[in-house]
Amino acid sequence: MIGTGGAGLPDLPRREPYRTWWGSLIVVAAILVLVGTLVLVDDHTSGAEPIAPGTTIEVGQGVTYVPADGWSLIREGTTPGSRSQVAGQGATFSVNVGEWDGTAAAEVERTKRSITADRSIRLTGDESSFHSAGGLTGVALSYAGPHLRGRAWVVVDERADLSVVAYGPSAVETYQRTAGQVDEMLDSVRMTGARP
Repeated sequence: MIGTGGAGLPDLPRREPYRTWWGSLIVVAAILVLVGTLVLVDDHTSGAEPIAPGTTIEVGQGVTYVPADGWSLIREGTTPGSRSQVAGQGATFSVNVGEWDGTAAAEVERTKRSITADRSIRLTGDESSFHSAGGLTGVALSYAGPHLRGRAWVVVDERADLSVVAYGPSAVETYQRTAGQVDEMLDSVRMTGARP
């Protein structure tokens, strides 16, 4: 039998309350407010950068284009050396460049799968060939979804093992208004052949 004194184990000292929970609560609240504010600001801050009229953008692998006046470069949609994206008036235009060791037909099929990966988007009409004022020749695709309409253009330089795919999606209500600007940007795409 263990007693409360005497020859047994000594009694443990009584624990005193620390009374620091108010300070801890204030620190936790300050951290939550700070993190919440930063997340909110980040979510509502676009990486869009205005582009001076006539600026030529180097996408990569010797591929360039000129954005439409009033459009902005989208940093989140841009990967130096392989992808560039601009936006304006409810539409975007992106140019993707990459090494491609396949046929043009295989790249067209890959682009179709990429477009229709979102099950709500479907290809509309048949693929057609195109030739741009900038000298690109390839296949044009059209697609639509519940909230967008768009076109894609696929070009493959089989001698250089290079693929260029441009996308021009737009909100349904702005599609007609932005189609001309998207066409101008497509016409400005050049493949100069200057590769790193």
